[in-house]
Amino acid sequence: MPVLAERTPLHLPDLHVFTEAGITYAVDHEAPNWAAVDEHGATLLAHMRQAEAAGSPHTYGSLVATWARERQLEAGKAWVHVHDFLTALDRAELLHDAPVSRAAYPGRAALLEPPTLRELWLQINNACNLSCTHCLVSSGPGGAPGLSPEDLRSLVKRGKELGIERLYVTGGEPFLRKDIFDLAHLATEELGLEMIVLSNATVFQGAIRKGLETLNREKVKLQVSIDGARPETNDPIRGAGTFVKALEGARLLADLGFEVSLTTVTTEENLDELAEIPAIVKRVGARSQHLMWSHKRGRAVTAGNGFFPEHLALLSAVHRVADAAEREGVTLDNLEAVKRRVNGVPGVKYDLGNGGWDSVCVYADGSVYPTAALAGEQALHCGDVVRQDLGDVLATSPVVAKLRAASLAHKASVAGDPFRFFTGGGDLEHAFCFSGDFLGDDPYYPITQALVRRVMTTLGAEKKSRRNLRSGYDAPLVLHAMGEGAIACGTADGALAEQPVLTLHSNCVLSFDVDKPRAKVREFYGEAAETPQAELCCPTKYDDSAISHIPSDVIERFYGCGSPMTTAGIKDGETVVDLGSGAGIDVFIAAKFVGASGKAIGVDMTDRMLSVAKENQPKVAAALGYDVVEFREGFLEKIPVESKTVDLVTSNCVVNLSPDKPRVFEEIWRVLKDHGRIVISDIVSETKVPPHLKVNPQLWGECLVGALTQEDFLASLERAGFYGLEVLKKSYWKDVEGYPFFSVTVRGHKFEKTAGCVFKGHKAVYLGPAKMFVDEEGHSFPRNEPYEICTDTVAKLSRAPYAGMFAILEPGEERAGYACCAPGADGAACC
Repeated sequence: MPVLAERTPLHLPDLHVFTEAGITYAVDHEAPNWAAVDEHGATLLAHMRQAEAAGSPHTYGSLVATWARERQLEAGKAWVHVHDFLTALDRAELLHDAPVSRAAYPGRAALLEPPTLRELWLQINNACNLSCTHCLVSSGPGGAPGLSPEDLRSLVKRGKELGIERLYVTGGEPFLRKDIFDLAHLATEELGLEMIVLSNATVFQGAIRKGLETLNREKVKLQVSIDGARPETNDPIRGAGTFVKALEGARLLADLGFEVSLTTVTTEENLDELAEIPAIVKRVGARSQHLMWSHKRGRAVTAGNGFFPEHLALLSAVHRVADAAEREGVTLDNLEAVKRRVNGVPGVKYDLGNGGWDSVCVYADGSVYPTAALAGEQALHCGDVVRQDLGDVLATSPVVAKLRAASLAHKASVAGDPFRFFTGGGDLEHAFCFSGDFLGDDPYYPITQALVRRVMTTLGAEKKSRRNLRSGYDAPLVLHAMGEGAIACGTADGALAEQPVLTLHSNCVLSFDVDKPRAKVREFYGEAAETPQAELCCPTKYDDSAISHIPSDVIERFYGCGSPMTTAGIKDGETVVDLGSGAGIDVFIAAKFVGASGKAIGVDMTDRMLSVAKENQPKVAAALGYDVVEFREGFLEKIPVESKTVDLVTSNCVVNLSPDKPRVFEEIWRVLKDHGRIVISDIVSETKVPPHLKVNPQLWGECLVGALTQEDFLASLERAGFYGLEVLKKSYWKDVEGYPFFSVTVRGHKFEKTAGCVFKGHKAVYLGPAKMFVDEEGHSFPRNEPYEICTDTVAKLSRAPYAGMFAILEPGEERAGYACCAPGADGAACC
């Protein structure tokens, strides 16, 4: 959208709107996209929607006038409120300057050519040491041993040729096959695949235990099944003693360094204890919990063990589990999968599952089926890899062709659901199991809908709780916009992140697992600490006079993009904190400026960088004749510094590396003293960085693809509570695939309101040179005219950056004392 002007028309897409706990959620259901707004933002949205519905859309000017009249605000304050809200709405891709018209969604097959394969499921046997009463394929002792080792290896190699990135291995019990470790080594070491193994974890003794130690912890992940929180519930389903053995197996896997998930099939008997399982997950060292809704097939249909609980009771249990998982700090996979979609890339539609689209299952006898849950369903037999090439099966199977033509666009039951592109229209497997039709009703669909809404309201409530109510900035807020704090995950094909349509199991867009980017950055800069990398994220160099006391080991490891210390106006005795201090160059510069009575603190999360800094600290102290430096390990999102103790916070090309930049700015505001300041040098992008670049770990480490736009950067600082923002310097850095990046240095200040506005008769006179000055709170100061202000504003205008721009009239003072031309007591004039 172009820059807002008086006559800019304001148009919104067709929105589904709901309100919960004082937060309004606006869902562009056709995109899909959404945002959460506060009460005042909801009022502005309502004005725009009503005007457009009446055929006379608001313009920017008319909405400002309406807001000023309705809220009885000065023009300047109304302008700030409406301007800041609309620009945030524009950044959220929900505001347009022309009516929004979209063609009807034609279905996924009309927009995409399905890849050959991305995932391959192998049921490598039907033999199992257990005979679970809900088993979909009726596995047990004496079950089919599966394909020969040679055939399995050939099949995995063929899958790789067809494009697979991930291999799922199930059974039976996969670890009963002696060749599973050879298969794992082939898949992960030779072919570079990720491998997920579904196991009952009760057979990890002897040779199997030794074999586990040989597996790649980064590539192999395991899913362990338990069906309750205690033996009395689990063992009747899975067999005597299995509960204890399964947890022992899960603990062993976790101790060996594997990522483990505990999976539970939901039943009438275990609903009340499902919320106890997150504590078990944590106790055994697993990473996550997964809930599986029963499929209406296999032994579950004939067992009569209550495998199909009533859906309202199930939904209630799911919410309790989600609450418990949050308390325990473990991931609930079902909720995380929904999060990945709801807080993914705006405009990306999810359309049904990937079974038959880019994933198939090969059964123990070589038969091919769309998914593992439907293996053995003869009506869905796609082919046989014993007699056919897997690629030919995909190309010729009528079942595969039918699935690839299927779309939620053809599913009448979800046509009116505003969340359908987040839910994907429901699960294909459950729809087929309960109705015999891939486009039939998924009985568990209401649970997915509820989880979509839960994700939205949780994100909205969290952002509302983080509002800074002490800074004086009170414009209507877009609390959360879709995609904030999220990143497109890496796949073999990074462009997948920009497809218009994805499937439910593609996992292409992941909510930011906060330690994944941190781990990449730690590794990247850990290597840079050991071996200096010239010109890494360094579009600037320090003046020699500022670094003459610093050892070359530190200077060679300078990976910043500005010079915040030399532009920060550091005073003797101040306390300075540098975030992402690396090898310590900015901290050592600060130490020179603050003198022996000051303090310079560096914060970094990279052990190897901190080691370099601490090794050189005595050398710097010797050169200066004093030591006021301290290095602390920590994250930008949780700065290890006491509140209100710092005069200046700097960072140098670091904020862009954070997965949660708003929280970084909130933390900086917390640690600063009143009237403290920031000087931040960082990389910004001219436009939003596209998802396919965000998946590039090298570009992340080079401070590029995690960058905000300059507008986003400044708006985030302002929202965190900073005022008087100035761009001190901006210089071009480089283009990446035609996307320009710049280095900027920004200064801002903190002021904390403590007692609200108290008017005592003070007035401010703006001295120019502009005709009028408008501050962050919307105060409008005409040049050379006294304007009544509260004591808080007196304090702000009397200090940097506004000091000198205003004359402050004390209560009762009629005119500003710019100068005195009256005769003095001795008869002499003062001018």
